Amino acid sequence: MEVLTKADLETRWRETMTVQEVSHNRRGFNKVRRDVNAWREQQLHYTQLPSGIQLKLSDQKVYKDYGKTVEHDENKPLTCHFLLSGDHPVVCPGIKKNQAEYLEKAGNHYLFFLPDIEEIEQSYQGKPNQVLIINVPLTVLREFGSEWDQIPQLLKPLLEKDRAPRFHHPVGKLTPMMQTVIKEIFHHPYQGAIAQMYLEGKVLELISLQLFQLLQQENQQPCHFHLTPKEIDRIYQAQSILEKQYFEPPSVADLAQKIGLDRIKLQQGFQQIFQVTPFQYLQNYRLDLARVLLEDENLTVSAVAHRVGYANISYFYRTFKRRFGVTPGKYRS
Repeated sequence: MEVLTKADLETRWRETMTVQEVSHNRRGFNKVRRDVNAWREQQLHYTQLPSGIQLKLSDQKVYKDYGKTVEHDENKPLTCHFLLSGDHPVVCPGIKKNQAEYLEKAGNHYLFFLPDIEEIEQSYQGKPNQVLIINVPLTVLREFGSEWDQIPQLLKPLLEKDRAPRFHHPVGKLTPMMQTVIKEIFHHPYQGAIAQMYLEGKVLELISLQLFQLLQQENQQPCHFHLTPKEIDRIYQAQSILEKQYFEPPSVADLAQKIGLDRIKLQQGFQQIFQVTPFQYLQNYRLDLARVLLEDENLTVSAVAHRVGYANISYFYRTFKRRFGVTPGKYRS
């Protein structure tokens, strides 16, 4: 793989450019750019919001393997990555307490603070890649005041000192709620100042969902048993089965048999990896999906309940309110 500096790579792109389209101030984005060259095809939406937060939506297809050397200056902000498709491999050698290589995988989201380093972002031919990136200046975090007793421990050094330790942290899988917010960012009808206000609100909502998931992980009690890599793979296989068969899910015993683990190991594994039991995971997945479906005003609440596997509408109301604090009807209104 050929590794080039950002400047050299941009020169190669310009030399082989066949399409370049740029527009400004569209749907709240300062710039929308589409370019096609011998190396890649990319559509990029970029905006800096009134708060100073930067939002980027990148959708690209790679035609040639390459590595891009990227230099982060000392003022590099806190960054949230939401990877929608395609994997994102990065080489980051010689950085204390940071992995020399890491892979961001599609369907997951990441949080990192990596100022004053150099890394190589790798792209591979034929691999489509869609990512939403949020850059949050530390000054923006600090402007939220002193109510930070419920902030993840990972972020506290960023609030307390000017030079905090670097980190790259995989937070978890994209939840249905996150996917809904991302869809709303990609597809909204607003223009001008209203669009900027809308995007600011959605970006803050997405950051909040990410930090809340991280906080939940940190608040869990440490586990006192060990899972082998093979057992971890089987737990993720069980997760996939529950998500695909949420309407008519297998029992815990049947699920354990399907993946080749005993029932107790399955329960313990779910608790360690997802901080919930298989039943709780399934219920949360159904309710998150119901929240997404409630955005469709053509569906009645009863229809939504049925679609996510609840035959008892009263039980659906109770569990929805327990999770989100409001009934399905009030959430919709």
